Amino acid sequence: MKKHLLLLIAACQGLAVMAQSPVYKLKINLKNGSKLSVITDEVDAIKFGKLGKVQASLSQRYVTSTSIGVNIDIDVNVNMVKAVCVPASQTIDDPKAYIEANATLVAESSYKKSFDFLTPETDYVIYALAYDEYDVPSEVSSLKVTTGKTADDPFVVNAKNITTTSLDYVVTPKDANIQYVVQTTGMEMYNTWCNEGNNMGDIFQHFVSYWMAMGKLYGETWQQQIQYDARRGTYDSEADNNTQKTLLWDADQVIITFGVDNSGELVTPIQTTKVRTLAPVPSDNKITLTVKNNAWRDVVVTADVTNSDKYIVNVQSAAAADPHIEAGDLIKWLLNSGTDYSNYSKSGSQDWEFAPNKGGQKYYAIGVGVDDNGAPTTEPTIIDFVLPEGGF
Repeated sequence: MKKHLLLLIAACQGLAVMAQSPVYKLKINLKNGSKLSVITDEVDAIKFGKLGKVQASLSQRYVTSTSIGVNIDIDVNVNMVKAVCVPASQTIDDPKAYIEANATLVAESSYKKSFDFLTPETDYVIYALAYDEYDVPSEVSSLKVTTGKTADDPFVVNAKNITTTSLDYVVTPKDANIQYVVQTTGMEMYNTWCNEGNNMGDIFQHFVSYWMAMGKLYGETWQQQIQYDARRGTYDSEADNNTQKTLLWDADQVIITFGVDNSGELVTPIQTTKVRTLAPVPSDNKITLTVKNNAWRDVVVTADVTNSDKYIVNVQSAAAADPHIEAGDLIKWLLNSGTDYSNYSKSGSQDWEFAPNKGGQKYYAIGVGVDDNGAPTTEPTIIDFVLPEGGF
């Protein structure tokens, strides 16, 4: 058995070399007499895991006044891990049952979880359960961590000029010598950035991936790209004409701030600041739509309205719009797509011109009231039509 194990270890060490050499076959002889074999260029990776009971290992990564960063490490023979963060003052009689019912993290690999938007100077306990290949849970792992003082946070972050879809912010580092990066995004996108690709909960890896892509485009290393986003001293987005726009109305936003040096190493904890955009004020404007002209690449929709409040009219194919109509998020999809619709809104009854080109397909003309910042103020008015065939 020792001989075969040594051969297996050697195969692992030489896997990268063999991938560029003639194709080899890896053979494993088991004690029961059966044999396993695999061609090396079909092997993506070989991992070793400990036998026996699985367990999640928890360690503190960083703390701020409102965030606890935790390393949640599991072995390769763990099928899944669940975790939750609760105030230490909360009595949990059955942690295992509580985790299974209230987990805020479910992952299939080791994970760097940031439990955000907590209370300063408060004790918390992180509980975790690992599950083996048969979904049998481990014993509960736990880690007690105390959030820091606001005065000890690496940055002072203040939002200002908050509207329904935009905000500005001022960031001042406590250490004037560090460089830092600051970015605002919606809560939904923040969670996506944490989990996309191989980030495994580490929001910093989202920025690394971005810098890698930009570096590849401009022939630089990702570390060299940091300088283009780095700030020093007090940064005011309004003074820099960098107001964050096209945010989702009446929703939580996250200002992400972290210190990073030119080698790409974090020099501060990742500080997150939650801000909520305003809810739009409803309008009693009634919008009536009529297709005045329906020709290939020449559609005119007449909008009759009952007051001078702003609104927009848009034409979308049914193929694109129907999934969002069924999901109930049509207006979110239409107005929160990265376009600043405050630049396209109009007042008063008038014609709107469009140039759709998918002849023979069903389209919708959609009218909705918007405020000065492009947030919806009315329910949508929708009519449908079939675009005639056409061509150049």
